[in-house]
Amino acid sequence: MKSALTSPSTEATVYHYKLVRKIPMRPETKYSYMTTALLGAGFVTGFYTWTGLQYVALGLLVMIFIHAVVLRITLRRVDAAAGKRWSFRIDWPWIGPLPVMDTSLRLFRRLHYHLILVGCCATALLYPWAHPAFLVSLFYWHFWLLSPRLTLLLRMRKERGDGVLRLSETEVSYYHI
Repeated sequence: MKSALTSPSTEATVYHYKLVRKIPMRPETKYSYMTTALLGAGFVTGFYTWTGLQYVALGLLVMIFIHAVVLRITLRRVDAAAGKRWSFRIDWPWIGPLPVMDTSLRLFRRLHYHLILVGCCATALLYPWAHPAFLVSLFYWHFWLLSPRLTLLLRMRKERGDGVLRLSETEVSYYHI
């Protein structure tokens, strides 16, 4: 005969979230996002020939590294526990370090505002020494990597920051507790 009370170790924690907003990721958006990557690479290559193409590849790798370092440092400073919920993702259009689990919209906003500023400053610091093709590539890849996230932040600007954001390849869901 089972007891009416269960032990706390066997009970699951249940969260009750209310879906506030669901934003579908349309295939056309993903294709246009990838097309702009090719157009940007073609633009730099057209102006700076093969040297530009090398700097396009290098710029993408350097900017992904800068994004990863800035997010890791900011997460450690802001919310150390959230650092484990972020990882490198390649789910178009989500490329780069992003949450793999649900995350607070307030934290997502804060991290990306830091990322915008520090990414631009890091690129500007290289101005006296770097090749022009490398600088153009760094700025381009910085904004290209952030454009889906910035678009999401613009669409979510009127939402309260205490909600939970869930990113997937096909949609973005926003919940309130």
